[in-house]
Amino acid sequence: MKRFWLMLLMVTRAALALEGPQAYTFAHPEAKATWQQGLPEARQVISPTCVAVPEAGEVYLLAELTGLGEHYEVEFFLLGALSDRAYEGIAMAWDGPATVARALRAVGLSEGKPAELQRGLPLAQGERVTVAMRPAAAPTAPFQPLSDFVNDQWSNPGQEVSARGFPFVGQCAADDVMPAAIAAAYTEAGAVLGLPFAAPKSQAYGMFRAKAGMVAGQSMVVRLKWEKLATPRVYRQRVEISAETLKSLDGLLAQLKALAEDPRDVFLCVRFAPELSVRDCIPLARLLVALEQQGAFVIDAPEPGQIPLRALLPDAAWNVREKRVFQPWEVELAPAEGGGVRATLCQILEDWTVDGPDPALTRQCYPGVTPQTIREVMDRVDVNDGKTYAVFFYLEPGITVGQVAPFTDALATPCPTQWIFCNSAGAPGGSSPPNP
Repeated sequence: MKRFWLMLLMVTRAALALEGPQAYTFAHPEAKATWQQGLPEARQVISPTCVAVPEAGEVYLLAELTGLGEHYEVEFFLLGALSDRAYEGIAMAWDGPATVARALRAVGLSEGKPAELQRGLPLAQGERVTVAMRPAAAPTAPFQPLSDFVNDQWSNPGQEVSARGFPFVGQCAADDVMPAAIAAAYTEAGAVLGLPFAAPKSQAYGMFRAKAGMVAGQSMVVRLKWEKLATPRVYRQRVEISAETLKSLDGLLAQLKALAEDPRDVFLCVRFAPELSVRDCIPLARLLVALEQQGAFVIDAPEPGQIPLRALLPDAAWNVREKRVFQPWEVELAPAEGGGVRATLCQILEDWTVDGPDPALTRQCYPGVTPQTIREVMDRVDVNDGKTYAVFFYLEPGITVGQVAPFTDALATPCPTQWIFCNSAGAPGGSSPPNP
């Protein structure tokens, strides 16, 4: 009877961790003595609760289910031992993210690259890893895929994470830096395993939900399996876009069709010829983004000297400053007399001291900036401590890729989120900004 009450107390303490951010209390430390039963013999010990099997490309971890209720929102598939987010996760590993990353490197995975949502790069880059679990007390039981534990209403077609796997990022924060995620259900830069699609936290919330039948505190063996291809998983393809390309897309479409049939994760680097009118590039940008949404490839972040392709497809509603959630920097570009480009930096100042729920807006402009001086002017007039990470470019007719790119490059670090509006009647991509 005494043992029964002790076990009940342990399970209760594990369940209490679901109430909010706090350290998780493991219910069954005794499982560490026997959890390796049934695992491959040729294994390399990374920690008492983590082993690597390089020959099979597998890593095994000891973890516990948190006991999320049926249909509960899942923010994390697997968390490190010191995480305070057990109430949002499916399972807690006895090891931290750094140990798990070290184990995956031990089986041969190379360092990947996290997604950069603000820069328009939605997919983490790296070798794919699938996650499966079985009860630690059942060494002969089959491993169950993640889809047996989580309902997924978010994954893109062909990118269902339970089947195709998570890209291994490798780069991770310290084990005690929250949320200490090993695999998250949203784009979490510090997670060991990234996601193969864009999943901003505010949008993906509630799209992954727990299935019934999970017991709080149950010891589980987690298998991380490298879904290895004959060639490296990440493949980068560059396409050059010239005026001839825009006149006839047949050759480009044939090239893209071949990429869509490639089993690798294809990252498409799009290079526009510098003499192209920015406005003329917008229809192609629409086409490429539409193909990307079908899982054909991922549009990579722009190379130096190029403009972000996604930036060509802003929402015209953002032109109404009074309805914006926040105010970005604005840069106006117009042809200069005698050639070249004339650039003006503008900031929208908000005055919250006026009556009513909305601030009064004042537009302060600084003409004559160049790619070499625009950062200095920004730093000098900034009133938001460098927290304005977005910039809108407003282009007059005739502005070319080569004229915009030096400015997008110069602002890539302080303003990774960039959108380009073409200011001409009926032009794709938006209309002239209103003047308050």
